Amino acid sequence: MTRRECRSVALKLLFSSLDNKENNYNLTLNEIVADESISQSDMEFINQLYNTVIENETEIISSISLKLQGYEWKRVYKVDKCLLMLAICEMNYIKQTPQKVIINETIELAKEYSTEKSPKFINGILAQFVGD
Repeated sequence: MTRRECRSVALKLLFSSLDNKENNYNLTLNEIVADESISQSDMEFINQLYNTVIENETEIISSISLKLQGYEWKRVYKVDKCLLMLAICEMNYIKQTPQKVIINETIELAKEYSTEKSPKFINGILAQFVGD
């Protein structure tokens, strides 16, 4: 599994749990990756990414909200919220991958899972975090 595929799994997990904190993580994970075999290192990365977002959700949302010029967090598409949260989490807490790679991967996921305008929006927000 590639890192992008791992990020995609983490995105789906976060999306399913964002409004439903009672969500069963293991059940959701099994539904998402039912036909795929996941290596131990991929599973560790997915868990680290997802759990770090959940543990630092308030701080991550706050830091993103400061960069949303002309937007309100509550009005951002749910998929875009999840993508931004995962990217900021990886950039600020995990720090294993260069920021530009994280931004590029996030934009590619936005092209796959979100609206036509989302990649540009997400790039504009994430670019403000480069070097932070």
